[in-house]
Amino acid sequence: MSVHEHPEAVLRPELSFDRTVSRRLVHRFGLEEVFLTDFQSLEKDGPFLAAARLPRAHAYYGDHLGHPRAHDPLAVFECVRQALLCATHLHHDAPTGTKAITAECRLEITDPAALLLRAEDERGYDLELRGRVDLAKHHEGVLSRVVHAVEVQLCGAKVGTVTVDTALRPPAVYEKIRLKDRSTTPPMSDQLRHREGPSDLPAHLAGRRDADNVVLTRAEPGEGTLRALLRIPVDHTGMFDHPQDHLPGPVMMEAARQAGLLLLTEEFGRTPAKTQLVSLTAGYRRFAELDSPITVHAELAPGADPREGTYELTVEFRQEDAAVARMELRFAATERQSGKAHSGEVPRAL
Repeated sequence: MSVHEHPEAVLRPELSFDRTVSRRLVHRFGLEEVFLTDFQSLEKDGPFLAAARLPRAHAYYGDHLGHPRAHDPLAVFECVRQALLCATHLHHDAPTGTKAITAECRLEITDPAALLLRAEDERGYDLELRGRVDLAKHHEGVLSRVVHAVEVQLCGAKVGTVTVDTALRPPAVYEKIRLKDRSTTPPMSDQLRHREGPSDLPAHLAGRRDADNVVLTRAEPGEGTLRALLRIPVDHTGMFDHPQDHLPGPVMMEAARQAGLLLLTEEFGRTPAKTQLVSLTAGYRRFAELDSPITVHAELAPGADPREGTYELTVEFRQEDAAVARMELRFAATERQSGKAHSGEVPRAL
């Protein structure tokens, strides 16, 4: 008796959600920070599959005001990010020690409702990631740049897509790049003596419950704008899982989200608990240093209309009078608000 497998079963092997992959494959130190559970390379430098399990309880990703009603979009991004780090090794054969430098990335939540937690579904934390390689460039036979596009599914429903443009460099080359805009060796985060104190911003205005997760301070709202100082908690294991010589991009993405939520509260009286990030595009121009202040500048896109239920804005990060990164964000109202938020009389948060 012979058994003939369906072609798709061969092309798409069953993914496992039973245990996490080695933390070394996703460049994590803490086991509790590893969300990736499986990786399957279907064709070298071609399509691949991955599985991840969103954390049920997490001091950082589970702290947003929508929890436990809905999953955090940035937790989804982190799962994809880990899958792509794993891909550099298992899919592209990058040597151990290779540095992955993000140039651009985009998170697009096409169906926010798909992130709602379904208590009756035991798969409600399981992400299936379907990736492809849109661009691959090699230098002397070694992959030097790759653009990945990943479709994200949760419980069989498409959540959205993530695209990441990554440069891959050997350690020696990376060290030269890091010294390009510096006269001294950059300090590691675990070597910094200064530890950030608490923010003066109430946590709920940043979409958080725990003040330790607020990364903005000294916020100054303007007419359709917001300026704040970036708070860098180098001892926060959710943001700095391991020593870093620069500010990680995901921390800047969180800062951009918090700036956006605060600006929407100031301008339209939006409640952060009823406002969800649905799109974020980030472009990184240079490394964000840990030993110099970084300011965050948010500005509403022209023509923002609260009656549409969606809001677009830009956020720029500046350090020593130079632009470090620029991000474009789109938020959507998860529930309509009544009263002052739509009457023209907007309550001020700060």
